[in-house]
Amino acid sequence: MAAARVCRRWCSTAARAAGDTGLTAAARAGAESQRVTAGKGSRWERLRDGRMGLWWKGLLRDYKEACRDVFAGARERPGKAALYLSLLGGAGACCHWNPSEASFESSLLEASNTLLLLSPWIRSGDSDGHVQGLTKLRNQGRLRYQSLGLLSLVYEAPFHPDSSLYEARCQSLRPRWLHFPSRVLDLGFCCRWWILERKMRDFDINEQEFRNLPPHLRTISPKQLRSQENERLYEEKYRPVSLSEEEIARAESEESAISPPSTRGSNPEMQAASPLV
Repeated sequence: MAAARVCRRWCSTAARAAGDTGLTAAARAGAESQRVTAGKGSRWERLRDGRMGLWWKGLLRDYKEACRDVFAGARERPGKAALYLSLLGGAGACCHWNPSEASFESSLLEASNTLLLLSPWIRSGDSDGHVQGLTKLRNQGRLRYQSLGLLSLVYEAPFHPDSSLYEARCQSLRPRWLHFPSRVLDLGFCCRWWILERKMRDFDINEQEFRNLPPHLRTISPKQLRSQENERLYEEKYRPVSLSEEEIARAESEESAISPPSTRGSNPEMQAASPLV
């Protein structure tokens, strides 16, 4: 029995080896034939009929069909196609004219130099405060610039990027994204920094100079510029102040109420003639 089992095992192993030898010979023959066939063609034909060539052929075929569908849809709906083209063109123009960090530095430096040419009594408080705050953050290294493709943002950071403080390195103590809108300092769009430009609109007008004027002279509307009303207000400041008898009596009563009791009813001539003690 043992001899029969060994004989059966030897026969099965020999048959498996013969089969493997036959398959290997067939595979070798097929590979050799392919090599001979490939050697007959040029390098361009081998590259075209290879795996990469077939992949590129399929990719170009898909793009060709997609472009054909796009042109067919544009012919069917020209209004929709024009809208999409205008949106794509506008997005491309915004990306091309998106202001950079260097443009913000230049705008900030220009605004600071413009304010330095004016006297402190003429500068606008809002313009001066905004520019001074941006300059201080820039000197501290706390200004950050972020480009979003179509527009850019300049925001305030709590620490310098090279700071080694624990609060600056701890992940749990970093500012939340919920508070990010309050830290945005400027918005760049179409080669302009809008908040800085709005702050510098009336940089040479100090609003504190006009706080003591009457309300009707403190502000004027654009319609009053170069008009008869503006001329009337300009001439009104040179006219003498006229008071009625009631206003004079009211002013005298207020003055008598404010003056100390020791001087009420006293004669000025007697006070002047009285000797000094």
